Amino acid sequence: MTETKARESYHDAWHEGADCVANKSHPIRIVSSMLLRTVLMLILSGPTLARAEDPPQSPATSESKTEPQENPRDRVAPEVLVTGSLESDGVPIVPIDNIGSRDVFTPEQVKETGARDLNDLVQNLPGVSTRPYNGGEAAAPSFSTRGLPDDGLTEYLHVLIDGVPTSALPYGWTAFSFLPITVERVYAIDQIRAAHSVRYSPNTVGGVVNFLTEPIPEQSEVEMGTTIGSFGYVSNSFRIGGTDGRLGAQVTYVDRRGEGFRDDGEFDQQDFNLKLRYALDDGDWIAASFGYMVDEHQAPGGLTREQFNEDRFANARPDNRFEGFRTVFDTVYHCQLDEDAWLEAFAYGSATGRDLKGQLPQFGEPTELRQTRDVAYFAGAGVRTQHIVELFDTEHTIFAGVRVHQELFPNSPTRTKPIDSQNWTRTSELDAQYQTVSAHIDDTFSPVDNLDITLGARMEWVPTTEGEDDITGFDFDDEFFRILPGIGASYMLTDDWSVFASYFEGFRAPQVWGFRFARDDGDLEFELGRTAEVGTRFRGFGGFEGALALWRVEYDDFGVFYSEFYENLGRIVSRGTDVELDWYAGDVFESLEGFSISGSITFTDAELRSGDNAGNEVPYAWDHKATWRARYERDDWTFSIGGVTVGEAFSDDANTREESDDGTIGLNTGWTLWDARVAKSLALTDDGILDLAVGMTNLFDREWEVHSRGGFFGGGLVAGAPRQAYASAGLTFRF
Repeated sequence: MTETKARESYHDAWHEGADCVANKSHPIRIVSSMLLRTVLMLILSGPTLARAEDPPQSPATSESKTEPQENPRDRVAPEVLVTGSLESDGVPIVPIDNIGSRDVFTPEQVKETGARDLNDLVQNLPGVSTRPYNGGEAAAPSFSTRGLPDDGLTEYLHVLIDGVPTSALPYGWTAFSFLPITVERVYAIDQIRAAHSVRYSPNTVGGVVNFLTEPIPEQSEVEMGTTIGSFGYVSNSFRIGGTDGRLGAQVTYVDRRGEGFRDDGEFDQQDFNLKLRYALDDGDWIAASFGYMVDEHQAPGGLTREQFNEDRFANARPDNRFEGFRTVFDTVYHCQLDEDAWLEAFAYGSATGRDLKGQLPQFGEPTELRQTRDVAYFAGAGVRTQHIVELFDTEHTIFAGVRVHQELFPNSPTRTKPIDSQNWTRTSELDAQYQTVSAHIDDTFSPVDNLDITLGARMEWVPTTEGEDDITGFDFDDEFFRILPGIGASYMLTDDWSVFASYFEGFRAPQVWGFRFARDDGDLEFELGRTAEVGTRFRGFGGFEGALALWRVEYDDFGVFYSEFYENLGRIVSRGTDVELDWYAGDVFESLEGFSISGSITFTDAELRSGDNAGNEVPYAWDHKATWRARYERDDWTFSIGGVTVGEAFSDDANTREESDDGTIGLNTGWTLWDARVAKSLALTDDGILDLAVGMTNLFDREWEVHSRGGFFGGGLVAGAPRQAYASAGLTFRF
C-alpha cells in the first residue's frame, strides 16, 4: 500500500463512527430454555464433564440492583451495573456474605477525593497502587494491584466502563494510551479483587475495576457543573436525563482541559455519552449506551538526574504528543422469564484511534521524530442467563453465558524522520487480529445453613492470534485454549460476621505490538495466573465494619517491555494482607452523628521465582499501600480530609538501589500525600440545588518522583503532582 493510500485509509477510519440496532423478541425464551437444559445436563453429568464443556459469560453488563433494605449498607451488590439502570443511586453495596474481596467506591467518596485525574482517584481504592509513567497522567493512568508486574499504563487489571471493556483491544492491547473516560463522569467504582472473576475476561489476575457512570434518573433533571483549579485547569460538564413512561434517556457531556504541572504538559478532553432504556411488558427491557471521547495530551517523558535537579517539572521532549478518540456502543435486551429466571442478549463494540509522536533518542539532544498511528477495533455479542432451580432438595442459582469477541488492528504504520526534515521513512506496518470464544458457568448453593458455595469455570478459546508486518516481512500465528476454574465459599458466623475463601485462575494474551519486539522470532507465551485468598468481613460492632484478607498470587510467563525487547520473564509469587476498617461514630454516639473514619492498608511481598534474578522483588510492587479518610457532615456542610501512602519499590529486576544517571533505574522511596475538601449544599428552590466545594490535593506539597522505564515516550525520573487547589460549583434542577 502506498503512503498516500495508507493515509487516506487511516483518515477514513479515524472519523468512522459506530452504531447499534437491537431487535429482540420473545422467541429468545426458547433459547433460554435450551441453555438451561444444557446447564442442568452438565451438572447432572458429573464434575468432570461440567468442567470440560462449560457454557458462558461476557463483559457488557449484568443484573440490576436488588431493592434496598432498611439499612442502606445492607443492600446486595449486583455483579455489574446494568447500562441504563433506572435506580436513583445505582450504587451496589457489598453483602456481608460475599465470597471474596470486593469494594465499592460510592459517589460521595469519589467527590471527596477531589481527584483531578484517574490516577488521583484510583489510588484511593484499597490495595490499588498508581504511579507516574510518562508525564501524561492527566489522560494516561497507570495502576496495578497485588504485586503484579507494572509495565506501565495499566496492564494486569480487567478495566470496564459500565461493564464494557476499556482497553483499545481487551486481549491484544491492554495498556491505556489514554483511559477513555473523564474523571468528572465517574459516578462510582466497583472493584473485585478475587471471587467471581471467572465471570469476566481477560486480564483478571489482578481483579476487575468497573467505572460506573450516572444512571438514568426516574425524575427528570438537569445538572451543570464547573471546576477551576491550579495550572489552568478548567472543567465544564452538562447532564440532562429522566424517564417518561416507558422511556428513559440521558445525555452527558464533559469538556476538561489544563496546562498540566509539567512544562508543555497540556491536555484537552471532550467526553460524550448517551444512554437509553425502554421498558417492555412483563419486566423486559432494552438498554443502550453510546459514547464518544476525544483526547489530546502532551507526554513529556522522564528526565535524567541532572535535568531533574535543575527543574523537576521540565520537559526535555516538548514534541512528544498524543491524540486519540474512542467510539463505543453497548446494548442489552433483558427478558424476565419468571420471578427467578432471566436471560439477556447483548452486543458491544469499540473503535479507538491513536496518534503518538515521540522524540528520539530517549535522552540527549533529539535527532529524530517517531510517529505511530492506528485505529483498533473490537466487537462482541452473546447471551447470559440466571436461573434458580431445585436439585437434590437444594436451591441452586445457576449463572451461565457465552460470548464471541473479535479484535482487528489493521495497517498500523510506524515512521520516523530527522527533526529538521519533512521526509518520513516507514519502518513498520502491522496488521493483526484476534478471534475469541468464551464460555462460563457457575452454581451457587447452600449445602448447610449459613454456608454458601460457588463453583464455576470459564472456557477461553483464542483460535486466531495472527498478524504480519508488510515492511519488515515479520509475521506471527498463535492460538490458546484453557479451562479456568473458580471456587468460593462464605460462612455466616453471626448475622454480622462472616468468613470467606476463594480460588480462581485467569490469563493475559500476548500483546499484539509485543510480537514485533519479541526475542526468539516472535515466540510469546500466554500468561497464566492463580489467586487464592481467605478472609473475614464484619459490621455492627460499636459502629465498626471492615474486612481482613490473606491472599497469594502465582503468575507464570509474565510479559514486559523493560528493554528493547518484549519478553516473557518467568514466574512470580506475590503474597499479601488487606485490612479495611470503617467507623460510623453516629452509630455509637448520637452527638457524633455524621462523623466517620475509614482506612485500608495492604502489605505485599512479591518475588521473582525464575530467571537470572530469581529471589528478587518484582519491580514496582510497592511493599505497602494505605489509604485513610475522615469525614463529617452536618447541616448541608461536608468536611473531608484523607490521604494515601505508598511504600518503597525497585524499578528493575536486579533490584538496583543506586540511581542511574538517566533516572530510569533506582530505588523508589515511596511517598505520603494528603488531600482536603469542604463542600456546601444549598437548596435554591424546592427543585433546585447548588453544590459548592473547595479543596486541595497533595495538601502539604510533598515532592516525590518515580524512576520510570521504557515505553513509547521513554523513561527517566518522572515527578508526581505538586499541591493543586480547586473550586467547583454544580447546579441541579429536578422537574
